[in-house]
Amino acid sequence: MSLQYGRGAAALLVCLFHVYGFTEKYFGVTTGGRIFEGGHSGVEFFFVLSGFIIATAHARDIGQPHRIGTFFRKRAVRILPMLYLTVVPLGVLFLTHPVYGADRALTLPKFILDLLLIPREGLLTLAPAWTLQHEFVFYLFFGLVILRPALGMGVFVAWQLACLVTVAFRLVEPDYLMPINKLLGVHNFGFALGLGVAWLYRSAYFPHLTRVLPVLSTVAIAGLIALFVGEWRSGSGVLGGPVPLTLAYLTCYAVLMTALLALPNRPRPRLDATLGLLGAASYVLYLIHEPVASIAVKVLMAGPFKAYVGPNMAYIATVAAAVVASIIVHLFVERPVTAFLTPKRRVDPARGA
Repeated sequence: MSLQYGRGAAALLVCLFHVYGFTEKYFGVTTGGRIFEGGHSGVEFFFVLSGFIIATAHARDIGQPHRIGTFFRKRAVRILPMLYLTVVPLGVLFLTHPVYGADRALTLPKFILDLLLIPREGLLTLAPAWTLQHEFVFYLFFGLVILRPALGMGVFVAWQLACLVTVAFRLVEPDYLMPINKLLGVHNFGFALGLGVAWLYRSAYFPHLTRVLPVLSTVAIAGLIALFVGEWRSGSGVLGGPVPLTLAYLTCYAVLMTALLALPNRPRPRLDATLGLLGAASYVLYLIHEPVASIAVKVLMAGPFKAYVGPNMAYIATVAAAVVASIIVHLFVERPVTAFLTPKRRVDPARGA
């Protein structure tokens, strides 16, 4: 459950970061000093978390080629329904009324590529979906590990080394939107770190680390605070560029995630009802926060509200609208859809569940 709290906090950070763009667009001023400038790093948490979850949830599938279909089906059920429920309406809107998506310059071929999660040039129909393109690449490599463990791990290591060479020698520009970076970009190291955390968690060494993990978590939290303050004061160049900054965030989140795993798994009513619930709705929040924010700001700028709403109030109200909307959609859309698409386990009456 502790990772669920982290998931909720990471999604909220991404939302806090992106909403700045909407309030500044309509009010023309910096909101709250952009204290959550480092909120974009929530995606680094999700990359590490993805590596951990895939490694733990599908550990028994490795070396079982007949399980490859189940692996991809589970990943599709987790990602695609809510993605399509968000992207398809946006795509139809942008294609039929281009004025609403002028920065996308969306065409039908581009829209189809976005639905297939195939990297392309330009801003996507749903901008945050670039991270899902990384996910798709990672699933392909992990699928090979399931089919042929030795060969798959060799290819995975070769992939990570290719990313390392590309990043170290700056063979391509470190622009996260460039298609080539979905395959060879710095964010792919997050998957390897997540796999490392999963291996450590399942190993016999993990119980012996519980004494030092509080110290490590303190260091990781202090590092994150320093990075957040540095970005708040100096922008993304605080460590010399986006690559070292991304690596620093990935490392801090990997250490923090390891420490969270050491926490006893017990009910925490207040956290469960807040960060726990937000963690459950985190994928929906990640997907819909930009469309919801766009609508919310426009509503606040219209009619009777405009005279009473300033940029800071608009910022808070917009974030709140995105959070509430995501929880509602999670409870009444995502959960039922996922349950419907997830095959029920067959129970042998002679053996029981």
